[in-house]
Amino acid sequence: MKLTDIIAKKAIVHSIRAKDKRGVVAELAAAMKKAYPDEKLTPQELVDAIMAREELGSTGLHGGVAIPHAHLKQMKDVRGAFGRCAHPVDFRAVDGGPTHLVFLIVAPPSRNEAYLQALHKISAAIKGSHFCKFLRAAKTSKEIEDVLKESEETAKV
Repeated sequence: MKLTDIIAKKAIVHSIRAKDKRGVVAELAAAMKKAYPDEKLTPQELVDAIMAREELGSTGLHGGVAIPHAHLKQMKDVRGAFGRCAHPVDFRAVDGGPTHLVFLIVAPPSRNEAYLQALHKISAAIKGSHFCKFLRAAKTSKEIEDVLKESEETAKV
């Protein structure tokens, strides 16, 4: 599984304007709906599922990254979105710092193994020495997509 298999080009938001967690998730949900119009969910259902999952424990990691995720039975497959926040957002990260890079993942419960693989793939990528730095420096959605693709090529080596 590749990052670009999980995150479609149309599901990349290079400058999220929201200043809070719910707003960030809503912007990514809207992008995801545009990227995957065949999925039978509304952006509000996606926001509700992600926010319910956030109540169980924060998905804010260290280094300004968050990976909000949830299962949704109406999904057909593992789907993702990525956004870079224009303003620091409080995702209650484990290091207490603000979040700037957000990877959103959803999947049906029937695809749990692929869902876990997607989460692992993103976690491995953010541990890369320059991955997050390049995502922060990218100026367009195309440049972000290129960073995602390059991380896949680097992982093969």
